[in-house]
Amino acid sequence: MGSRVHYVVKKGGLWAQWYSQFGGYAMELDLLPGPQAATRFALGQQPVEWWLSELECEGAALIDHDEQRLLWQSDCDDDAAYQTAVLAVMAHTWPGWRIDWAHGGLGDILDALGEQRRFWESRRSSLQGDTGTQDGRLGRSTATSTSDSLRGLRDLVERFDAHQEMDEATQAISLLLRVTGALTALGEQSGLRVETPVDNSFAHRPMDLTKEERATAHAAFDAVRRRHESRGAHPE
Repeated sequence: MGSRVHYVVKKGGLWAQWYSQFGGYAMELDLLPGPQAATRFALGQQPVEWWLSELECEGAALIDHDEQRLLWQSDCDDDAAYQTAVLAVMAHTWPGWRIDWAHGGLGDILDALGEQRRFWESRRSSLQGDTGTQDGRLGRSTATSTSDSLRGLRDLVERFDAHQEMDEATQAISLLLRVTGALTALGEQSGLRVETPVDNSFAHRPMDLTKEERATAHAAFDAVRRRHESRGAHPE
């Protein structure tokens, strides 16, 4: 079980990939704070030298520091208003970066890396037929009304804050897992047989957002909200 995703970081002409079994549940929330935070998050996942099949992969992100481009896709496109909010906020938190929606999922990222597609079927985004742009960079969504846009933004703010609170709550669990691992190693060195859990759904989530990064995200939320409210008051 899980929601499997790949992260790829490219810098200085070189790239490497990481994997998270549970990252797809909140991929947009982990990317949203900006390139530095998103890169730290990606580097904290499991380094791998293999790819999921495109049918298994429920999200993927290429963080390309050379071209200052984020190419990504996740299941957050199931809600057009929510996706619109995510992309609008990213326009503020990823300044100077090109934000592209990977309509073809993992296949688009493999193409961008020059990697051969090895899989039998591409996982297509539900927005695959929409090739327009917003602000010159963002994948255009079908959510256009002010009420829809504000509702999507409210959902995003609630999910983002809840996500950060979950990370705080799981910090103790991560510490407990580290202590348990150390005790297990000591027990095995003493010839004892120790039964320990081999996995935990929280272990993949580092807690490393600074207060400044959270404040930046909330400033972006406020900026997007004001823009939508202004458009509602003065329809074009």
